[in-house]
Amino acid sequence: MKTATFTAFLAIFLTINCSAQSDDGWFTTKAAAGINIKSEDYNPFIRATFYYNLENHFSVGTQTGVVLADNTFIPIEASLRIRPLGKKNIMPAVFVNGGYNADVSGNKNGSATFSTALGIETGFLRRINYVLDVGTEWFDKDCLLRVSAGIFF
Repeated sequence: MKTATFTAFLAIFLTINCSAQSDDGWFTTKAAAGINIKSEDYNPFIRATFYYNLENHFSVGTQTGVVLADNTFIPIEASLRIRPLGKKNIMPAVFVNGGYNADVSGNKNGSATFSTALGIETGFLRRINYVLDVGTEWFDKDCLLRVSAGIFF
């Protein structure tokens, strides 16, 4: 059931967010899917991040999505992306997010969340970049391994 729900959310999410990057390049959208891993348990998620690019090295934005754990959470977070080498074909990146996970299932209170990740972005296409990142996420008093893949457009 988790997999079917996750796939449906992902399809709707990508359909809604498929718009091209603005011509001036100042606004970027990241659509990502991944999992949070804790021992033998995993929680799939999909997230959208809407960045304002301050320059080629720094972007700030907001992030939301759906996390399917024991309960269903909607994260509302601030996000920072740092690309130390600027815009290249292959770019290392650092992602830092912090905010609140609202529990929409009504079974539990929400919780604060904080995550950091290191990633690689590829910029081979003019308007689409691919990203793979790995990091940690503090989620409801637990530290989880976070792995995600996505696109910037």
